[in-house]
Amino acid sequence: MIGLTGAHRVGKTTLAKGYALKSGASYLNASVSAINRDLGFDCTKEHSFAERLNHQEKLLARVDAIYGEHAGEEIITDRTPLDMLAYTMAEAHGDRVAAEDQERFQRYVQNCIDVTNRRFGVLLLVQPGIPLVEEEGSGQANAAYIEHLNTLILGLTADERVKPIHFYIPRRTLAVNDRIEAIEFAVGRAQARTMQIIQAERGEGALLH
Repeated sequence: MIGLTGAHRVGKTTLAKGYALKSGASYLNASVSAINRDLGFDCTKEHSFAERLNHQEKLLARVDAIYGEHAGEEIITDRTPLDMLAYTMAEAHGDRVAAEDQERFQRYVQNCIDVTNRRFGVLLLVQPGIPLVEEEGSGQANAAYIEHLNTLILGLTADERVKPIHFYIPRRTLAVNDRIEAIEFAVGRAQARTMQIIQAERGEGALLH
């Protein structure tokens, strides 16, 4: 599974659909908005961090189940657990995280990483750069918040606990066709690296036997 990760309003959905159309892969819409509605959670309202964390745990379980339904298929999706984790981390400022929620938050961090490792083979960070235009149903066109999220996700993709091969699309790469080519390059590199790992493991196995 290929995961496009990044803040809202950076073009992930358009890019994922474009790559799927060109490559023959299937586009998977995890439909986080629909899950939020089903869970009765309104993201536009103010919530305590504990309430937010409670919802995020349920959301992760739902999304992981959707991923599981497509295990083994050639899939590209525009939502990964690292995105969900970044949005949660963006709320963990000041004194919002009570002492009793600290350990629970750390478990949520590890759960997001575990799901990412289990479900994804390639991660690509789509960075800000395309013009922000207000659209109904889309996240706020708040450039400062988007940059904040991008920085969080950039750090998460580089976390040593995150195992999928990861790349980032440079900010200067804005045209959809150029971005699709960047995904093709990343997937090719990931496949080649995976084959090298498999061949190395087979070589070690032969030596042991």
